[in-house]
Amino acid sequence: MKIKLTPLNLVSASFLVIAAWLLINKQAPDHSKSIDLSKILIGFSLLIVVVAFISDQIFRKFIPELKKIWIIESVFIIFAVLLFFIIRITIV
Repeated sequence: MKIKLTPLNLVSASFLVIAAWLLINKQAPDHSKSIDLSKILIGFSLLIVVVAFISDQIFRKFIPELKKIWIIESVFIIFAVLLFFIIRITIV
C-alpha cells in the first residue's frame, strides 16, 4: 500500500492533536451551568477531523494524480477558511 500525504491529511492530523491537547489540558470544572468553551472547541476540532478525513477519501477516489490532489485540496482548504471568516464577520 502506497501512502500519500495530502493537505487534508495534515489538517485532520493537526486538529486531532489540538483536540487531544484540549482534552488533556482542560481546566478544572467550576460547577457553573454555562457551557464550557473547551468542550465546544474539542467538538469543533473533532468535527473538522471527520470532515477533512471524509473529504480526503472522496478526493482520492476521484482524482488519481497526487499533484492534482495537492492543488485541489489546497484550494478547498483556502476556500473553507475564507468561508469561515466571511460567515464569522457577518454574524458578529
